Amino acid sequence: MSRDAAAGAALAIGIDLGGTSLRLAAYRGLEAAAGAAAAAAGPGGAPPVALTPVAHHREPVGEPRDPDTMVARIADHVARLVDAARAAGDADDDAVVPVGLGIAAMLRDHRGTVANSPHLRWRDVDLGARLAARLGPRHPLAIHNDVNAITYGEYGLGAAVGARDVLAVYVGTGIGAGLIVDGRLAEGASHCAGELGHVKVAWDAGAAPCACGGRGCVEAYVGGSYLLRRIRGELAGGAPSLARDLAGAAPVTVAHVDDAAGRGDRWALELWQELAPLLAIALGNALALLNPARLVLGGGVLSRTPVLVELTLAALEIAAPAAALEPLTIAPAALGDDAGLVGAALLATRDARPG
Repeated sequence: MSRDAAAGAALAIGIDLGGTSLRLAAYRGLEAAAGAAAAAAGPGGAPPVALTPVAHHREPVGEPRDPDTMVARIADHVARLVDAARAAGDADDDAVVPVGLGIAAMLRDHRGTVANSPHLRWRDVDLGARLAARLGPRHPLAIHNDVNAITYGEYGLGAAVGARDVLAVYVGTGIGAGLIVDGRLAEGASHCAGELGHVKVAWDAGAAPCACGGRGCVEAYVGGSYLLRRIRGELAGGAPSLARDLAGAAPVTVAHVDDAAGRGDRWALELWQELAPLLAIALGNALALLNPARLVLGGGVLSRTPVLVELTLAALEIAAPAAALEPLTIAPAALGDDAGLVGAALLATRDARPG
């Protein structure tokens, strides 16, 4: 087997560390699968590739979640996954196994220094140095922001296969984005590229406050935590809506509001008609600046609100320059919760490759 073929079939581990869950998966043949998908892609892309991990693990982050405790837990789980892969014949005893970690954090550098992770309550943590010391030289380590890892997973094996320039936008609890420019992940001078949630869409005295400390950020209007607070507050205040009936005894969600809007509910439809142009403005500005070939839309909010997405795309026809829309294809995220694991493992494999 050639060195390239051997590398393509090698084992790699992806890790997703958020505020709620710690997930790990060991994959074999990621690079070969990504290469085959890219070679087969047509102008509109290629079908997503479902690649089953040879070993995986998931557990709550829980407490304590201090850096030293988390590093020890991650290193122990990596060792167990590698042992399971070796027992199944998916890795040689002396194989180098790259490890990629996507973390819900703002990073300061390529060494994996965490500047701020509100969910983990970390500031100025040298995560990369600590974890690399525990893993040892047989596990080259790559650490990236979680949305960047998700974006790279969609680029390698998901909704963005075949595109060299990609904007992937995820609207969930907050709003994040990842950028692929000429086939490479773009993270910016201080690793803050893709902070689409903090694009300003309002700047008057009534602009909504954002957890970042600013006001008028699109996240403060359409981000899931802000949106749910508004929805439940207005309904508790007596706003008449079918969404309440659709939820029954359960708490009202964005999916209930979207369902109500699709049925012609006035309050739900007016809310979506207010918010869709704000998201379209942020997207349109990004398209004007970046001119990607593919726009991937995902996240817990957008995946549950087809009416909001339809209204946003209609507004995007006005918010984005026609020249930026002409080469653009828009696709829903395809890999679901696995995107970050796949992307982290692919990035680790790429970074560990000689040369």
